[in-house]
Amino acid sequence: MNKKITFSLSSFQFMAMARRGLFYTFLALYLRVVLGLSVTGTTLLASLSMIANSVSQTFLWGRISDKYQARASLIVIGETIAAFGYVLVYLLHIYLLNTIGPVAAGYGIIAGLSFLEFFWSMSNVGWSALISDLTTSKERGKLMSVISSVGGVGRVVGITVSGFLYDFGGEAGGFKSGILFFFASGIMLASALLIWITMRTSEKTRRKSVRIGENAPKQGSFLPKSYSSKMFYWFLISIFIVGLGSFSILQILVFYVELDSPIGATPSDIAMIRNSASIATIVASLLAGPLADKIGRKNTLGLGFALTVITPLLYTLAQNVTQMIVINSLSGVSMAFINVVGYLVAADLIPAEHRGKLFGQYNAITSISFGIAGTCVGGPIADYLIGVGLTQAAAYVSTFEAASLISLIGTIVYLLKVKPKRFSA
Repeated sequence: MNKKITFSLSSFQFMAMARRGLFYTFLALYLRVVLGLSVTGTTLLASLSMIANSVSQTFLWGRISDKYQARASLIVIGETIAAFGYVLVYLLHIYLLNTIGPVAAGYGIIAGLSFLEFFWSMSNVGWSALISDLTTSKERGKLMSVISSVGGVGRVVGITVSGFLYDFGGEAGGFKSGILFFFASGIMLASALLIWITMRTSEKTRRKSVRIGENAPKQGSFLPKSYSSKMFYWFLISIFIVGLGSFSILQILVFYVELDSPIGATPSDIAMIRNSASIATIVASLLAGPLADKIGRKNTLGLGFALTVITPLLYTLAQNVTQMIVINSLSGVSMAFINVVGYLVAADLIPAEHRGKLFGQYNAITSISFGIAGTCVGGPIADYLIGVGLTQAAAYVSTFEAASLISLIGTIVYLLKVKPKRFSA
């Protein structure tokens, strides 16, 4: 694998994860606590954004990626649009805050980011297809381990900075003043420039090879379509159900630990809790690829799924910040295994000539499970139980239990329907 390409992909992943940690760690808290949205209302941020993401990847950007072999170009255009869009969303939210009120401002952020996601998603599908284009099956595991680990470092950096900036200049000053919006925008512009400089030459070369019929798939990079299609879609079903469970409590965990009892976390404590998962992801990502080669991708991904069943139940046992940090690190391990090995499984099953289209479907499934989980599962359960008289803490505990059950169903589907021999090392 070319060192320049590895550095470029790793650097992009670092910036992407730093931006996500910086901007999204406290956004749900800002929407819920400061702007006054309901639990379900805050989850609309993820659900509407990911619906737009999934639809556009599946029906538009994936097809364009395959037709024009436009991987790097899609990344650059998507990141650039999002960078300027973030500034516009901030201005919209401030206008609504000053004219109509905080709830309208909160929904303005949700609507604006959801609209942007339709265009931003072109970067997601371009990124997934680009990695497969540049690697063989054997190279892919090592590369994904490296860039996922580097991405974990980026997330730690982003979350740490966010912890300092969230209340900078007053309560939630980081969002009210626009600092977090502007920082995120700057990171996206830098990442777009990086990909444009380092990848445009390889993209031109690949387009030429497609035109003259030299785009033969690399040996070992995929299984024949007739062989992999059934397993590919069973895999998508299982990862969707597991994602529905694990992601349903992603935002709710922040609300739970922020309560005076049992955790009573401060913004800096929340940053440490979030970082515990990110640090675990850094280490686990480096191990995921080699472990998949040793014990098989089936078993390694199954281990990641199993952790999504166990971790929500352990949250209910935590009594302080330290215990929550230790427990939340397991979610980082599970996400590392699922992200790294899940991508490897998908890459093995997807024919080279349909990478844009089918990676669009893979990304769509993971995005939509992330997006609708809080709105369809976690948020309604919590709001209903709070509405009938339960304490917030008790309501959130119930969502953890529901998340564990749903992840268990997805894990069972995976174990029964995805055959081990399909995914040997």
